[in-house]
Amino acid sequence: MLVALGVAAPGVAAAPVCPRPAAVTGERWAGEAEWQAIQRAGLRYGAIRIEVDNVYDLTDPRENTWYTRAADFVHIRTREWVVKHLMLIKPGQPVSAQQVYEAIRHLREQTFVRAADITPLGCADGTVNVLVDVRDAWTLKIDTRFARAGNANEWRFKLEDSNFLGTGRTLAIGRQKTLERSMNVLEYLDPTLANTDWTMAAYYEDLSDGKAESLAISRPFLLDTTPWGADFAALNQHLNLGFYNRGVEAWYLPQRERQFQADWQKLLSFDGKTALRAGIAADYEHYGYGPPVEVSPGVLPPPLAYPRSVAGIGPVVSLHQDDYASFMNLREVERVEDYNLGWDVSAQVLWDSTALGGTVNGPGVTVTASKGFEPLPKWVVLTDGEFSARRDGGNWRNESLTAEATAYGQPWSRQTLVFHVDYASLLHPDPENRLYIGGFQALRGYPNFYATGNRRVRVTVADRIVTPMVWFHTFQVGFVVFSDSAIVDRGAGQGWSKWYSSAGAGFRIGNLRGSFNRVLYFTVAEPLVTDVGIHRRPEWVVGNVLTF
Repeated sequence: MLVALGVAAPGVAAAPVCPRPAAVTGERWAGEAEWQAIQRAGLRYGAIRIEVDNVYDLTDPRENTWYTRAADFVHIRTREWVVKHLMLIKPGQPVSAQQVYEAIRHLREQTFVRAADITPLGCADGTVNVLVDVRDAWTLKIDTRFARAGNANEWRFKLEDSNFLGTGRTLAIGRQKTLERSMNVLEYLDPTLANTDWTMAAYYEDLSDGKAESLAISRPFLLDTTPWGADFAALNQHLNLGFYNRGVEAWYLPQRERQFQADWQKLLSFDGKTALRAGIAADYEHYGYGPPVEVSPGVLPPPLAYPRSVAGIGPVVSLHQDDYASFMNLREVERVEDYNLGWDVSAQVLWDSTALGGTVNGPGVTVTASKGFEPLPKWVVLTDGEFSARRDGGNWRNESLTAEATAYGQPWSRQTLVFHVDYASLLHPDPENRLYIGGFQALRGYPNFYATGNRRVRVTVADRIVTPMVWFHTFQVGFVVFSDSAIVDRGAGQGWSKWYSSAGAGFRIGNLRGSFNRVLYFTVAEPLVTDVGIHRRPEWVVGNVLTF
């Protein structure tokens, strides 16, 4: 059921039909050709009406049940002012089809929104009246996430509302357990801080081996034409770093970390598709360590660590090509997914200095890049990579290179073939950074943290099927068969390990109404290659265990 939160201008329903394209072919997103025709006509945005769907559509007799009515009654819909601030278009502005799609994507990015669209209602007197239709997700819940892989469990019990009182803000309190620790968590996220374009994310975690406090405030580039953006982040934490081999914890290292990072960028040029930005970044990081504690004698030599401070300032440059397109059933289930097929590149060079509080003088470099492709009809490939390193004591340290590519093919609408490969290299690493393969590290069926080294390759092949079957008007049933493979260079002259592989199958469930846990796995995986501590027997893999 649609509920009007805004008021349409008189006569909107009877407005003349807007200019339409002669032929609608090759749209990259729904409505692209229609909005391009309106843009070519030189129209401006007129009255903007905001409507919000509740979680369930009670006008559909099949969906009108006692539990859907109860859910809609309890749910507090997103407030009009929240949508108005997030939608990025305003009355009187010239129509831009690209800006409309940017506004749609920005709405879809919000965790409390399960779908959003912006459509023309009618055109008259040089203006187009607009409908902004937002479909709410169910956001108030007791989050009882559970995941299992590598003979270990991760779980979370959290009371959370990602649309607190309809304001779009997230408030959460709970307890959870990861592979390495348990924690009590308090979170607050605000997508419109003080009703501005700034966002804020604040976390407090009381850990079983320490605590973590973080605060991030950001003014993102909401539009390609946004004149400037900025980010500020601070972190204070102390915890135990675990070091594993063959799935066994060998050592833990007490660590204390303090960080402050900031950057500011200005739009230098925009040609209608490509935005060039540049600015300045600053970084301060301090790391302190206690003596390592041996857990399993003889498994690994003790980890090496030394106190250090990194303090630098320098330029940052980024290039953004806006070539987004909409897809369905790639990573999620029955939700519109927007991915950029253009280049996104960022590079920064910070000069660390003792005058700023650093331990040494020298450069630190970070470069990131991503690109999408459509090499064949019904196929899309998403790639990204990152390189970073810093000069420390006359040598390069923490030289990290990662690259990954995922190909999605859809021979028919309810089937998605997935081919994923990623490579990582880590030389002279800081203690905080390690490369592993294992259960939760994209090698389902094996123990977590099974093998470690300085280089790693992982490959996953999967066939995902989405069926028309929906349980309780909320959970869409699907199936998956998959195979994971991985190899690691153990370093220290040990060379590359053997290729480890596993295969599995099971259910892949899409949460159509909720704001979190959108895809859950209930599968069985079996190792195909045995080794120390590995046996050919099936293992349950449960939860949201993949990001591709």
